[in-house]
Amino acid sequence: MHAKNFLSRRECSVRAMPESRHSTDVKLDEPRTRGAAVESLEFARLYENYFSFTWRVLGHLGIPDHTLDDAVQEVWLVVHRRLPNFEGRSALRTWLFGVAFNVARNQRRAESRRREQLTDEPPHTDSPPDPEQIREGSEAWERVQRFLSTLDEQRRAIFVCNLLENLSALETARATSLDVSTVYQRVRSLRQSFKLWLGRELGELGGELA
Repeated sequence: MHAKNFLSRRECSVRAMPESRHSTDVKLDEPRTRGAAVESLEFARLYENYFSFTWRVLGHLGIPDHTLDDAVQEVWLVVHRRLPNFEGRSALRTWLFGVAFNVARNQRRAESRRREQLTDEPPHTDSPPDPEQIREGSEAWERVQRFLSTLDEQRRAIFVCNLLENLSALETARATSLDVSTVYQRVRSLRQSFKLWLGRELGELGGELA
C-alpha cells in the first residue's frame, strides 16, 4: 500500500491514543529478506504504532500548528522511502526521531528563507489561547513549550528525546550524533536550567497574582 494512502486520512483516533513510551520497538525483517509486500506491511505497522510519536516530536521541536500536518506527512514520506535500507543498527524510535529532527530543521530553514523574501510581511504570531478553552494541565504544557523556545537546536533535541520522550541516553546520543557522556552532561544541565527557569516563571506569576 502506498504511503499517501495512509497520509491522506484523518488521524484523530491515532493522535488521541499515543503509543506507550516504554513499549518495545516493532521488529522488522532483515532488509535482504524483504519483498514489496513485506515492506508495505512493515510501513503500515510503523505508521500505526509511531504516528503519534512523530507528531509529538515535531511539536516539541517547534513546528507550529499551522504547518504540523505538512511536516508529519514529510516525515512519513521519508520513512517510506528509506525503510528498505533500514538495517536495525539503532532502535526504531531513535531512527524516527532522526528523520523528524531533520524534517523540522529543513522546515525551519525554509521558513526563515521565506520570511527573508517577504520582509514587508509581518512575522506570524500565534494568537493567545482562549482562557475558556484551556483544559486542566494546559498551563504546564505551555510552560514546557516556552522553555523549549529558549534552547538552541541541539539542547532542544536532547530535552525532547530524553526528558519528554524517555529515550535512553544511548538512544539520545545516536539520534543527536553526540557521545553518551556529553548527553549525560547536557541532561543534567537541562534539568537544572529548567528547574531554575520554572522557579522564575512561577515566581513572576505569583507576583502578578499578589
